[in-house]
Amino acid sequence: MNRIRATVSSIESSGHLHRVALCAGDELFTVITLELAEDYAVGAPVEIRFKPAHVALGKNIAGEVSIANRLEATVLEMQIGKILVDMLLESKVGTFYALTTVEAVERMGLVAGDPVTAFMKASDLYLAKTGAP
Repeated sequence: MNRIRATVSSIESSGHLHRVALCAGDELFTVITLELAEDYAVGAPVEIRFKPAHVALGKNIAGEVSIANRLEATVLEMQIGKILVDMLLESKVGTFYALTTVEAVERMGLVAGDPVTAFMKASDLYLAKTGAP
């Protein structure tokens, strides 16, 4: 599970649905969740967690996409399997993993050292208290 340290900057609620805005350094993230404990308040330190399989990658992206959570990153390492590629990426907020298909890596011509844009849907991110297991 990938982890990025962040601070809650705002919370918008409608019934049981919550939109949580977060700051991780200069990067902004949004998490959409159905459950939000009371101790997740503006200013609270949290970890944004996400699975490597929930990271989509783009190369030479121009224009707009509907996914607001994006990080500019560099491919550090690639472990190429028969079907999947496990990639270690480095960004301003730290390193994290992405899991994608061999076909996608070949189509995009990705190699170690390439700059990419990592996209994560707001509903694919999870919040955890800093230091929680």
